[in-house]
Amino acid sequence: MEKPFEESWFHAPLAEVGDRAILSAEESHHLRKVLRVQMGRCVVVSNGSGRVFLSETRGNGENVELEALEPRLREPDPPRLRLVLGLLKGRDLEEPVEGLCQLAVESIHLVTSDHSQEFKGQDHGRLVERLRAKSVTGLKQAKKAWLTSIHDPLPLRKWRDANPDLPLVLLHPGGDSLPAVPPDRLAMLTGPEGGFSAAELTWLEEQGCYRMGLGPTRIRGTHAPLIACGKLLGLGYL
Repeated sequence: MEKPFEESWFHAPLAEVGDRAILSAEESHHLRKVLRVQMGRCVVVSNGSGRVFLSETRGNGENVELEALEPRLREPDPPRLRLVLGLLKGRDLEEPVEGLCQLAVESIHLVTSDHSQEFKGQDHGRLVERLRAKSVTGLKQAKKAWLTSIHDPLPLRKWRDANPDLPLVLLHPGGDSLPAVPPDRLAMLTGPEGGFSAAELTWLEEQGCYRMGLGPTRIRGTHAPLIACGKLLGLGYL
């Protein structure tokens, strides 16, 4: 039995009613062969920039064309939270990013630090490509108006130089020192396995970072970002 359109979400660059876009071959295959959506049927399409449309499917060939018929949702402001994740070795970032991209997260920035562990010849380009694909999957799974953008790795200090005025919460063992009122924009920084070096912690303290802990247990870098976002959600920061 064909699923109702409310269960079939896609991502395409539709900005206004009447706009048309072509789905990729992979997405077209998923729509036709997995969901078995018949051409002429409507699906819901998020443009990843705050707008969601009811859209009609068209096409006889390999690729499916979408036309925006009517607006379904508009969120003019992007999510307030950005995540700054210490680079983990291999593909260890894929698991947390898959979950994080289902939340109201504006962007994920990958950073290297003193304790970053990298395999020789590790291809960051391919890693970022996989993470971006997971972000699209998260948008469709969670039915979001905003796509979480994934940024190429930068050294931590270079990232901070590019974002000097962004309020920053450091995830680190110990007590919490969070702003009383959630700011309009907020970034949370989590470290690699082993955390940050003493020199980095001193520098971050000089930056005036807020702090947040996750209790007395030791938590892997793979799991800490998701647990931290759960805490922020409970505190009303998400």
